[in-house]
Amino acid sequence: MMLRPRILALDLASRTGWACGDCSDAVPRSGSVRFAREGASMGALFAGCRQWLSDFLATDPNIKLVVFEAPMTPQQMAGRTTADIMRRLSGLCAVVEELTSTLGGYDVREARVADVRVHFIGSNRHKRDQAKALTISACHRLGWAPSDDNAADALALWHYQASILVPQLAVQTSPLFRRRVASPPMGA
Repeated sequence: MMLRPRILALDLASRTGWACGDCSDAVPRSGSVRFAREGASMGALFAGCRQWLSDFLATDPNIKLVVFEAPMTPQQMAGRTTADIMRRLSGLCAVVEELTSTLGGYDVREARVADVRVHFIGSNRHKRDQAKALTISACHRLGWAPSDDNAADALALWHYQASILVPQLAVQTSPLFRRRVASPPMGA
């Protein structure tokens, strides 16, 4: 029997989106959280992330797989971010890896944003705002109601990872199911 662990997906950022569920869940739980007040130090951000994740994992001991979006490299960001933001994003990833390693028993993975977008919305060629809108729309098509674009991104990441474990799930986001099928003409 194939192992299908409970998945926690994290879209790590100043406001982090999260999604959690088993591969068989029709509607995974999701939401978003801010680990520290806006403008807080990196130390406060990382401490808040560690505390939130520790508490979350303690309340759901069935989680065995944690996946997060890999931060983009400076070359991929091409001047659209700052060194401070890059440090914060990389630091959040490090906190997740450190805590799950300390606690033990977790399979920790990362996924490239490009791969998640191709899987969930069919392309990685959309501008950020359009990709966010398409991701929210795809969530609604699946019957999910994300609280914001961060939760929607986490749901997309969760679905991406679930589809790796259960490939049949990928059909839910395939191009065939993204289009509305026109009704045949009358009398055809």
